[in-house]
Amino acid sequence: MDRIELLPWTTPTIVGLVIFLLPLLSFLILSISGKSSEVLVSRIACGIMLIATLVSILIAANIGTHTIHTRLKWFEWQDVLWTSGIHIDFITGVMLVIINLISFLVHLFSLEYMKQDEGYKRYFAFLGLFTFAMLGIVLTDNLLVIFIFWELVGLSSFLLISHWFNKETAARAAKKAFITNRIGDIGFIIGLGILWTQYQSFDLSILANEFSKSVFIGNLWSRPEVVPMLISWPTLAGLGLFLGVVGKSAQFPLQVWLPDAMEGPTPISALIHAATMVAAGVYLLARIFFLLNADALVVIAFIGAITAFMGAVAALTQNDIKKVLAFSTISQLGYMVMGIGVGAYQAATMHLFTHAFFKAGLFLAAGSIIHFLHKANHDLDAQDMRNMGGLRKALPITYIAFLVCSLSLIGVPFFSGFLTKDAILFEALEWANYKGFTFYGLIPVLGFATVLLTTIYVSRQLILVFYGSFRGGDIEKVVESSLIIKVVLSILALGSIGFMWSVNPFSFDSAWMLNFYFSPKSIYSHAIQINETVNFHVITVVVSVSLIAVGMFYSYRKYYNKPVSDNRHAQPSFLHRLSLSNWFLDSIYSKIILTPLMVMSKYAAQFEAKVIDRTVNLFGIIVTVFSHIVGWFDRAIVDGVVHITVFTTGRIGVLTKSVQGGKVQQYILAAVIGLLIIIFLLA
Repeated sequence: MDRIELLPWTTPTIVGLVIFLLPLLSFLILSISGKSSEVLVSRIACGIMLIATLVSILIAANIGTHTIHTRLKWFEWQDVLWTSGIHIDFITGVMLVIINLISFLVHLFSLEYMKQDEGYKRYFAFLGLFTFAMLGIVLTDNLLVIFIFWELVGLSSFLLISHWFNKETAARAAKKAFITNRIGDIGFIIGLGILWTQYQSFDLSILANEFSKSVFIGNLWSRPEVVPMLISWPTLAGLGLFLGVVGKSAQFPLQVWLPDAMEGPTPISALIHAATMVAAGVYLLARIFFLLNADALVVIAFIGAITAFMGAVAALTQNDIKKVLAFSTISQLGYMVMGIGVGAYQAATMHLFTHAFFKAGLFLAAGSIIHFLHKANHDLDAQDMRNMGGLRKALPITYIAFLVCSLSLIGVPFFSGFLTKDAILFEALEWANYKGFTFYGLIPVLGFATVLLTTIYVSRQLILVFYGSFRGGDIEKVVESSLIIKVVLSILALGSIGFMWSVNPFSFDSAWMLNFYFSPKSIYSHAIQINETVNFHVITVVVSVSLIAVGMFYSYRKYYNKPVSDNRHAQPSFLHRLSLSNWFLDSIYSKIILTPLMVMSKYAAQFEAKVIDRTVNLFGIIVTVFSHIVGWFDRAIVDGVVHITVFTTGRIGVLTKSVQGGKVQQYILAAVIGLLIIIFLLA
């Protein structure tokens, strides 16, 4: 690999760095401030996020088709230069706007929603930390640094989900989310390892350049001056990184954490589980699109389609207003992942953008409903839709916002979701036609089935919440009193209208964003041979709108003016239980993973107590006994020999010291006697 070129700071990247650090400043201010000033500093945090949003809009409005990159030396190890920097292009600019705008609106909404909460200051501090981590994922140019912020997002989401940590369900949900995401991150690490082995760099622009030099000959993957690897390795690298996405974006089979994460405050659901954290996985797929080969893309397409369908099925029977939206989020993320898999890069990324607005609007509208119902009746389960009904008159702004965002979620013409969702389905049809409908046609079929199911569960939710009679007591007590909540919902509803994204609300190709970014080139890319005799665009629109009409009619006949209480104690069918339990995934994982692990842990604990501990204790006893023996030997034998030697030496000394009297006459006499003895012996 050629020597890495360092790139200097530029005005846009300096501004990007400022945007990146502003939420961190908010986190630090809130962390060091006292409780007495929590209201003031929370408003300061809102102001900081407003500044970040405005500057982000300035960046996005001026970036156009340009790519601006600053690359700096991080450190050098074993003659390898590690770099990190800031990369800004149009997608980055749009993501900056979405993250900061949604974060600002959540901050603003939370001023009212979280008022008088015991963890008020801590809540706003962690909002800043989370936003900082998300901006790190978006702005950095390096996969390793992305992974660092990826983990920080996981940590901050854990802290936010467990905001009410005194609730056992909230603490358990936070742990479940954290652990499930770590499973996916194992794949992320494997993918990073494979890429490093081949390229010795994690810089995305360097990887894209070096990947374009790769050669695939037979079953080998090679490039100049590098030992060839089997062609399965790039597939494994792509799927490894995708496994990280599966965890973060709640794709099958790791989607089980997202519904439980609704235990956190509702504004957190809007920020984390609609607009940012779960969308980070799709954003990563867009960034590494050039790395994904045909085999990996097929797997990605099928996982996305399956997830979209499963999420929609699970949403059909939920009674918790937030749980419906949670499963809806899983389903819509499946659409995005499916779009990436079938090569619908622009449609998938634009669906990421439009989804951020209408899903954040739905969550915050749900938060508005919960907030005002709770104020009206503290004893009411304010999240159970069976306790609602007839709220369109009591909460008119919330109703309009919820309706607009719901129509966008369904994909009704003239709303933003129609543009991007139908674009994904259109390209899925073309892709399946190119690959062969026999097997690959399952993907668009699942996509269209999800359209029908989405219409049914969203229509059911609208009917149960806003139509019929109020089932929660005195509706006169339910008052939409907060101007802040009204303003926030109005902004998000406005962003869900189709004209905001395209001059022609029926044509995705007319979307103004498409003039500023294009699908990245990949050496794996194959041009899809479009069948000119089949107008897939017309087929997509006709089938999609027809399914929406059927779904609305079915929901109207089944739920409108029907007594909700009749279903509370009825024996549910298998399909009802399948939906309500999210395909029994928790039960399945409990039986095939958790139960065996608990049994293994139990036996491991018993083995440790009865074998390892006893062995250690026996060894300790043996050592103790041996030590006593050694001690006795030391005292009785070693010390005895020493004492005898000392005693003998002392006695000999006493006997011989008299010979040394100091009198010369005695010495001469002794010498003479000794001499006489010697002469006598020699004679």
